[in-house]
Amino acid sequence: MDIETDDALVGIGKVHRVMLWDGQREREKEMLWGLPSRDADIFQIPLLKSETAIIDRPCLLLANEFGLVKRGKTIYAASLISDEPFFCIAAVWRPAHRLWPESFAALTVPAYDDLAPHKDRHVGVVRPEDWFDWLMGARPPLDMLRPFPKNSFSIMPPIQQNFDEMLGVA
Repeated sequence: MDIETDDALVGIGKVHRVMLWDGQREREKEMLWGLPSRDADIFQIPLLKSETAIIDRPCLLLANEFGLVKRGKTIYAASLISDEPFFCIAAVWRPAHRLWPESFAALTVPAYDDLAPHKDRHVGVVRPEDWFDWLMGARPPLDMLRPFPKNSFSIMPPIQQNFDEMLGVA
């Protein structure tokens, strides 16, 4: 299992709303973003490579956008162009244990065409028509993490960057 690090995702280490399958239906739940690590040098694991991750407890992270970061600074925000009010990022969750609460890690994929000029990898987005199959494990996970076609994502500078530019901040 390959662990990834990327500070592009604001909120790692905080509680977020995810969707999971409880055996009967989908359910929203608040969980910590970051799985516990067995490595003393790594406190938590927020991202996993989809190609090598064990996807035995799939869940979906509800999102409106995700950041693209270079040298620690968010330079763009990416959003899926869709009629849905949000999109879902592929993730896996783990139950709580004595030393760690229920938590999840987002899965990454090779960059989609729209995002490749900015990053080599980023979080994997699950298409709306695949949400239930993802949650129920009804199909192979990597089949549902296929790339989106060009022009599927809008990419815009983050709001803070726009304000800084308007104010003449370097």
